[in-house]
Amino acid sequence: MQVETITVGPVQTNCYLAYDKETHEGFLVDPGDHAPLILQTVERCGVRVTHILLTHSHFDHVMALAEVAAATGAKIAVYEKEADAVEHPSVDVLRALGLPAMDIPQAQVEIRFHDGDTLSCAGERLQILHTPGHTAGSICIDTGTVLFSGDTLFEDGCGRCDLPGGNFAVLLRSLKRLAQLPGDRIVYPGHGPSTTLSRERQVNSAMLCALREDR
Repeated sequence: MQVETITVGPVQTNCYLAYDKETHEGFLVDPGDHAPLILQTVERCGVRVTHILLTHSHFDHVMALAEVAAATGAKIAVYEKEADAVEHPSVDVLRALGLPAMDIPQAQVEIRFHDGDTLSCAGERLQILHTPGHTAGSICIDTGTVLFSGDTLFEDGCGRCDLPGGNFAVLLRSLKRLAQLPGDRIVYPGHGPSTTLSRERQVNSAMLCALREDR
């Protein structure tokens, strides 16, 4: 599976285009802004996008969602607890961050994930891991070798928990779940550089805290 990183928007959100190099079937993760740039990357790589997967519904992960979905015809998929926020966007997070209100386009969710669901796409079997804490319905998308971690896990850190729906104790449980996955993964986070699960098990202070705690 080939993965292209497209960094977009006011808080440098990572959108990912993942695809099978032979069939050129693929999916997008978190089209946060700059739809023309995302669509240019899809065209340059010659990918037929079948699904758009959201790790959560915060504005910086969905601003380009409606436009990209309309252009590609891809199905929008998100954890069931986040679906309403995608279909009926709120400015609560913008307000909490002290940012001016902006138009967050509505989009129609076609797939509502539950923990443990799987999806075959781009030649991969994607497993949905419910990893709440940053938001109540945050997920990670696991192929067994690659983990799209959204704002749950970053290089040397984790997502903030002081926004609506955040809970640090819950996030620690999610980090412990990720740390206990067998083997290693390349981790593609919602912000910042890619890393590996093996590295984060050793040096990520939040993950080490989660492993120490009896949670």
